Amino acid sequence: QSKNMTDCPPIEGGGSLVVAYRIADKNVLIVGGGNVAAQRIKSTKIADAKVTVVAPAQGLNDEVQHRINNKEVNWIDRPFQDADLDNVDMVLTALDDHDESLRIGKLCRERRIPVNVADVPPMCDFYFMSQHRDGPVQIAVSTNGKGPKLANMIRTTVSEALPPNMGDIVKHMGDLRAKVREWEPVIENAERRMGWVTRLCEQWGLQQMGRLRTIEDFDGFYTKLRTYFEKNEIPCINDVLGPISNTSQQGDGQGQRASIALIGAGPGDPELITVKAERYLKEADLVISDRLIPQPMLDLVQGELRVARKTQGKSDPAQDELLEWCLEGLKKGQRVVRLKIGDPLVFGRGGEEILWFREKGYEPELVPGISSAFSGPMAAGIPVTMRGVSDQVIITTGRGTKGSMPDLPDYGSSRTLVVLMAVGRASDLKAILLDQKQYPQECPLAWIENANCPQERVIFGTVANMDTLVQEQSIVAPAVLVVGNSVSVLSK
Repeated sequence: QSKNMTDCPPIEGGGSLVVAYRIADKNVLIVGGGNVAAQRIKSTKIADAKVTVVAPAQGLNDEVQHRINNKEVNWIDRPFQDADLDNVDMVLTALDDHDESLRIGKLCRERRIPVNVADVPPMCDFYFMSQHRDGPVQIAVSTNGKGPKLANMIRTTVSEALPPNMGDIVKHMGDLRAKVREWEPVIENAERRMGWVTRLCEQWGLQQMGRLRTIEDFDGFYTKLRTYFEKNEIPCINDVLGPISNTSQQGDGQGQRASIALIGAGPGDPELITVKAERYLKEADLVISDRLIPQPMLDLVQGELRVARKTQGKSDPAQDELLEWCLEGLKKGQRVVRLKIGDPLVFGRGGEEILWFREKGYEPELVPGISSAFSGPMAAGIPVTMRGVSDQVIITTGRGTKGSMPDLPDYGSSRTLVVLMAVGRASDLKAILLDQKQYPQECPLAWIENANCPQERVIFGTVANMDTLVQEQSIVAPAVLVVGNSVSVLSK
């Protein structure tokens, strides 16, 4: 289906083309021998370039001299000459002589040689970014010449947020990708192969992938993992690496007592959960999560994470499996968190789960979350109640027990209707509202997709085109439907 081009955001110019430029075995000329030259040597040798330094001996600092002595770079002991540009793929000037730097930059432009002229941004074909390096991981931050110190501060903040030994984790995942390619070498199956690896990364998360560093028997690990790949299933990491050994998993009365907490994840933004919810996610031994919870929220988990399987139209078997996973952890004496989208007790089946756990001898702790029934309309600028416009709000679901249709309310001009899980029932809901509940065709409505997430979309319409909007705009779950005069009151 074609995408409505009016939804495409405008392109903001003024940036740089950010790429990972491969210069292995290319000839790089560095003009100068001071501190900046030392930094440029390091940056280019990381990328395995063939580096030549042009600078008189009296202009070399200790680090550049060390690189020359170790034969890491070639050295020409004299000032720059124009002929030095012959057969060069890239030039980096690191001179205190501003006029000479500009002259070299202009010569490079005439010869179409990429050049970076230190401290003269207009003459640079590219900038050096503030970089974090950990093995195969390279993270670079650019302010496009506006603030190098700020780039360093941003880089430090980003690098400190990463798990320790991130480079080792990436290396092991690279080895895993290569193994999967061996298992499924046919190019026509590349999409299936890479899709499986992507889902495995998303379900395991960065924290759990850190356990790859502890593997001693890689052959056994790959053998177990291949059985899941051939079935196109994603295993829990404990199923292939075994459980983490600690006192909380002994289940014999030692250490802490088993516990279960039902936590509301809110609309999916990690900044919109409670302080207690964040703490519980980080401290839990086992987190059992709904499928639609965004990855940034799951990245908070530091113990084992299991995510609901995708079972189209089979919510009850999926729910049963989640509960059994929880019980499995409780029997081991673990701290278990059941992570639910929105608020556990607002169309989240939280009440059913409380009764189920009580039958098994466990009393769940409840940690509330922000329901998308309220955060969704707020994200769209819709006041579900407002004096003189709407004095009541009714929240219902598009999918009742065993897939039944909800008992929708009659139309009221001062009533706001919020429907969760409505995307797949848009046509049926429209028919009920128009034919049975006396809703006017022109009654305003809004679909809020992925509320409070980076990919959030708000699509306005009326009851008359409720279902066609879903098709034309390719609206997908999770999405909230809001119907009533409150929808348009702030946009008039």
